Amino acid sequence: MIRSVNTCTNCQNLVDNFKCEKHDKDVDINNVCDDHAKKNALSRESSCVNCSLYLLSTCKFPESAAEGMLCFNWQA
Repeated sequence: MIRSVNTCTNCQNLVDNFKCEKHDKDVDINNVCDDHAKKNALSRESSCVNCSLYLLSTCKFPESAAEGMLCFNWQA
């Protein structure tokens, strides 16, 4: 059976370069903590084009945002 797991990679506290924004620490792909806040809306169809921040001034990477791209700041 295939199932999803909660790790820092699907936590809303994760920002650029695998940095936990909540704890101000670098994390690893296998890390998880009790403050994990899962990004429920993230899926394989997620990309810059369907991110609510796309083309807004609040997008952290406006120069890179494009169809097929995905970053850790994607929002539903």
